[in-house]
Amino acid sequence: MLLKTLSDKDVKKLSEIMSDKMTEHKLFKFLCPEKEERKEFITAYFRYNIPRWLDRGDYLLIDKDFDVLLVLASPHRSSHKFSGKGAKRLKKFASSPAIFFYRGNLAYITHLIAPRNRRLKVMTAFADKHHDDVLFDLVDEAIALSDKRNFNLMYDTLTRRLINKMEEKDFVIVYQKMFASTGFVQTIMMLNK
Repeated sequence: MLLKTLSDKDVKKLSEIMSDKMTEHKLFKFLCPEKEERKEFITAYFRYNIPRWLDRGDYLLIDKDFDVLLVLASPHRSSHKFSGKGAKRLKKFASSPAIFFYRGNLAYITHLIAPRNRRLKVMTAFADKHHDDVLFDLVDEAIALSDKRNFNLMYDTLTRRLINKMEEKDFVIVYQKMFASTGFVQTIMMLNK
């Protein structure tokens, strides 16, 4: 289901639900290595970003049980500082600058490999391994949305778990490398259409 708008109360609720489910998500392990802080970090991350994604015209797809969230965001619209509502809550984490490092790297890579003169959305999947069927239903919805709204779709991940399934959906690997001297392998895939 495509989210069009959310009240502050719903953003808070969704952020808390997702933080309970995403503590072992690779992106959050990278962004917040301190396990004891991760749940609070994830809540702050979503409370800060969900309203911004919606305001910028990015797309958020979620299943009815709030088990999987797909974010289709422009990689070139992120800022390099926290500002506005929710910024203070996120800035308090020592690891929060890693968000800008990761986004900057993603923006640079997509600038190099994405087709010119085409709108682009990078899909990030917030899901655990127990909800792959739901995830791929939403991926199908994202692919249909990219056709309908005429934008190129890329998939960004720090895990290899979903790569084969994404290839079955006609995504091809366009970039894969160990990320910033860590144990995380960043893979970027593009929908081949």
